[in-house]
Amino acid sequence: MNIPWKSRKVILVGIVLAASYSSTLTLAGNISRKSSAAPARITRVQAERAALIRVPGGKVNSAKLQRENGLPIWSVDIITPLTKKVAAVQVDGYTGKVLSKLAQNPADRAEESVGQ
Repeated sequence: MNIPWKSRKVILVGIVLAASYSSTLTLAGNISRKSSAAPARITRVQAERAALIRVPGGKVNSAKLQRENGLPIWSVDIITPLTKKVAAVQVDGYTGKVLSKLAQNPADRAEESVGQ
């Protein structure tokens, strides 16, 4: 099979670009999602805003960045003024997506703290 030189050059460049793009995606994925050294992209303020959307009328009591399975997770505690319940909201440190929300009474929170 006799392929003209220009066509071979185009095919070769395409293969090289595809290979480098694929390895870049893999490396970026490994660094950003797997590495425990990678910092969170979402700031504390952004995490608090995302959590407050899930708990309307609440006030942020605390927010701290933790690592779970090597991934940064913001844990935001929000107090609801009328019910005095505390909502524990977890926000993904990379995407800002709310992962979970758990509402507890203050007494439940106190028992949890004593047991730790």
